[in-house]
Amino acid sequence: MSPFSEDITMKQQAPRLSSRFMYTASYTYPHFAPGSTEQSTAKGISVYSVAPNGSLELVQVIETPNPSFITISQDQTMLYCVNELGIDDRKLDGMVSAFRIDSKTGELTFVNSQLTHGNWPCHCEIDSSGRYLMSSNYGSANFVTHPINSDGSLGELSYQHINQANGSGAEANRQSASHPHMITNSPSGKFVLGVDLGIDQLLCWTMSENGELNSAPVPVANIASGNGPRHMVFHPSEQSVYVLSELSSSIDVFRFDKERGSMIWLQSISTLPTDNDYVRPEFDPTNPGKVATGGNTGGEICIDSKGGYVYASNRGMNSVAQFQVCPETFKLNALNWTPTQGDCPRGMAVEPDDQHLCVGNQNSNNIVRFAIDTTTGLLRPNPTVIDAPVPVDFAYAGY
Repeated sequence: MSPFSEDITMKQQAPRLSSRFMYTASYTYPHFAPGSTEQSTAKGISVYSVAPNGSLELVQVIETPNPSFITISQDQTMLYCVNELGIDDRKLDGMVSAFRIDSKTGELTFVNSQLTHGNWPCHCEIDSSGRYLMSSNYGSANFVTHPINSDGSLGELSYQHINQANGSGAEANRQSASHPHMITNSPSGKFVLGVDLGIDQLLCWTMSENGELNSAPVPVANIASGNGPRHMVFHPSEQSVYVLSELSSSIDVFRFDKERGSMIWLQSISTLPTDNDYVRPEFDPTNPGKVATGGNTGGEICIDSKGGYVYASNRGMNSVAQFQVCPETFKLNALNWTPTQGDCPRGMAVEPDDQHLCVGNQNSNNIVRFAIDTTTGLLRPNPTVIDAPVPVDFAYAGY
């Protein structure tokens, strides 16, 4: 038996949280969120208790710099975040951090941090075995893995896949180099996939026992030039993949081969209505995250646990696009667009029970919690709105 097996068994027997909690990531003072012209006032990760009636109560804010993406262990005892820091390639400031979750209060206790050997790490996820935290460094073009120790703390970096030799993309300001934006598991855990916005590619690996990423039988899938893939979600059946492209405001649907890790293109669909007035974004070279007036970029994509509905956020139109998944073909049918009641919906998540969807409006400092009509997939009117500084990602425990 591997020494990891005992650790995982112990973690799975950890006490279940007594209540429901929502964790919210943010960009923090004295930094600026990407594209924003206002300095953040946020301090770190906010912890909210979720009452049976759906109301949210802030119970803790734990300070940590620029925790722009967060993820929770399967047993809900640990939370991990990236610390999206960096200036240039001469000083690699990016970090990942570990926090212990109190099973009664949901509050976080800092455990430790490790360097990511890169700049601007923007996404992290625990691998399917629970042994490694995987993360992607947007600025320095490397995907990395850190071992998770038996106490939940993070060990020093164990492996990195550097993408710098793979050129650039069509959009001069946003695709001048490789920009890893996401790293995720396939549902079965057989494959690890990386999303690279800078070179319009999806990378596919298998992970070895020591956390090394090895090329899968079909190691690369291409996205249309200049689209800028940002995030992706698997259908729960693992038969299809939905890739949100930031620059083209579109979703590509692929058939996924569970044995080879290959993807066959099925559909491309806009996240915007056909009669919209939004154009392909123009970027300011001095602030490449800022979109010119009239432009739109894709923000986040998520899918309900049954695989019936896909949701995508539009930054510019400031809306959530709702799509129905065809059960036979896995293609998407656009249903509706709902205003997010704020500016720049960067992050979004469907709660684990599929009853609500939360949106973080980065530039207007508010969280909007929509009830979901589970028979239609549509967002109900009159959502709950709470003030929160620069909310950009969500994670849940106790569900």
